[in-house]
Amino acid sequence: MALTTHRIRRLAGATALASAALAMAACSGPTAGSGQSTTPPSSSASASASSTSLATASASASASGTVSAIASGFPSKTLPLMPGAAALATSFDASTTPAVASLVASSSKSSAAEMLDYYTKVLTDQGFTAVPAASSTGAASAMASAGTLLRDFIRSNGSETATITVVTANGQAVATVSISVAPSALK
Repeated sequence: MALTTHRIRRLAGATALASAALAMAACSGPTAGSGQSTTPPSSSASASASSTSLATASASASASGTVSAIASGFPSKTLPLMPGAAALATSFDASTTPAVASLVASSSKSSAAEMLDYYTKVLTDQGFTAVPAASSTGAASAMASAGTLLRDFIRSNGSETATITVVTANGQAVATVSISVAPSALK
C-alpha cells in the first residue's frame, strides 16, 4: 500500500509539473530556434526551495531548477534531452536521499508515443524495469482516455523509481520524466 500511495503522490507531482509546463508553452512567446532569445531571468532561492519549482532557482550546488533551459549541473546523462525536443523545465536535488530529478521537454516533431518510447529506452538502458500498468479503473482510466501516456519504472528492488508522463497539446508532445534514485546515480 505504501508503494501505491508513493506512486500516486509522484504521479500527482509529475502531472502538476506537466500541466504547468503546458501552460507555460501555450502562453510563452517564441520557441527555441525562432531566432529570438528565450533565456529566462535568474534568481537565487533559499535551501528550502522546492526541487520541482518552475521558477529559476539555485538552492545549492546540488539542487537546482530552471525554466526553458537545462539547469546548471542537471544530470543530463541520466535524463538526456530527446534530440529535436526543447527543454521547458528541469529540476534536481542530489542533496537528499533518494535524489530526485525531473525534466519537462516538448517536441512538435515527435509524437507522444515516440517521446514515451525514447524515454523508456533511456530508463531501461539504465537498468529500470517497467511496472505493469495500473488497473483500467479510476485515475489511470481517466488519464488514458484524455490522451495521457504514463509509464512507471523501478530499479534496485523498488528503492529507485521513475515515471514518464506524456501529453499532447497545441500540436506539441510534452514529456515529464521524473526519477528518484541514489544520489550517486545522478550523472
